[in-house]
Amino acid sequence: MPALPSSAAETEALYYRPGGPFEQNLPPIVPHAFRDEQARALRADAPTGMVALDLSESLKMPWPATTPVMLARYLVVRAGEELQHRFVATGEIFYVIQGDGTTASGDTNFSWSPGDVFCLPGGRTTRHAATSHAILLGVTNEPELAYQGLDAPAPERNPVRPVFFEAGKIDENLDAITDPLKTAGRAILLTASHLLATKAMIPSLSIAVNSLEPGCNQRPHRHNATALTLAIGWEGIHTRIDGERFDWFPYGVLLTPPRAVHSHHNMGTGMMRALVFQDGGLYYQYRNVGFSFEQPQPEGQTA
Repeated sequence: MPALPSSAAETEALYYRPGGPFEQNLPPIVPHAFRDEQARALRADAPTGMVALDLSESLKMPWPATTPVMLARYLVVRAGEELQHRFVATGEIFYVIQGDGTTASGDTNFSWSPGDVFCLPGGRTTRHAATSHAILLGVTNEPELAYQGLDAPAPERNPVRPVFFEAGKIDENLDAITDPLKTAGRAILLTASHLLATKAMIPSLSIAVNSLEPGCNQRPHRHNATALTLAIGWEGIHTRIDGERFDWFPYGVLLTPPRAVHSHHNMGTGMMRALVFQDGGLYYQYRNVGFSFEQPQPEGQTA
């Protein structure tokens, strides 16, 4: 630091001499399965409210965060009740785990049922009303904005538009894939027409639906984006992340760190199904996706 600063601005100056060119002083992102949060949200007597998947303490971040860019929550809305929130985010993405209901935000109104996916601009009051006991998973980019000290974009400047994906149409498009061997399993990206260039749902976040047939193993791979994987079909299924095994559990969320070698394995009798959230929109924009396949693990047939 300067010995005799001449101004307040110079007082803030710091001349930092790193110990090496790639010195990293931030806590690493490590694999994590959110079992406690899943148990709280899926209890039959869980009250209307939100259960955040918050790792801010281990990440040493002063605001709620699941990853440095994403914040995920289970949202519980009991039959006949309403849940209201305003997220300081560019956009908010929801997957309907169970139940039926409606969501209103600004001039947008959605009716939803299990398996539906929808996206809304952030920064507005959103109201979810349930006709039957409902559980949703919501993911936003709140940590990204908090890091930059930003509020949600004004409605006239927000790049996110309302988007709705009906469960049956998601299944139709997934089933239409006839050659999954060219990808890391059978998958479709859910994106919006105005963000197609970056394959994103909101500018920084992308989502995909993955499936894998019984007895198959996904090819091990890695990418620069951090991933949150929601287990939709889970019996007999596990994931390996840098060699560590994580067994899937009903509607559980698993965090895969950036650049970690990972793969999914379906040793059950039913189809694996997952919804994967990534901060991939950022890496498409940076031209730095960093996807690569690794050597397959010796666990049977590879898909």
